[in-house]
Amino acid sequence: MNTIVKNLITNEEAMFVNDLSLEENIVSQIIIGNKQTGNLIDQDFRNKIKAEHPIQTSVSTITGREFAFCESKDLHAKYETK
Repeated sequence: MNTIVKNLITNEEAMFVNDLSLEENIVSQIIIGNKQTGNLIDQDFRNKIKAEHPIQTSVSTITGREFAFCESKDLHAKYETK
């Protein structure tokens, strides 16, 4: 499954091709953005990121699509549609 994580300030997009949730892909983008890629698979570090930067997941009432948002990092994630 493809997930697009977009920085709403810079409009930069990153694509993740995996079976992880939107929340997990936002956490990955935060880690990559902080240049701490050595911690990508460290579950304790990922949990720390989730605690510091809450991520909200929701479903659009209009389109029915799931999306996630991290307000503190201005990141938005959605599954890519074809």
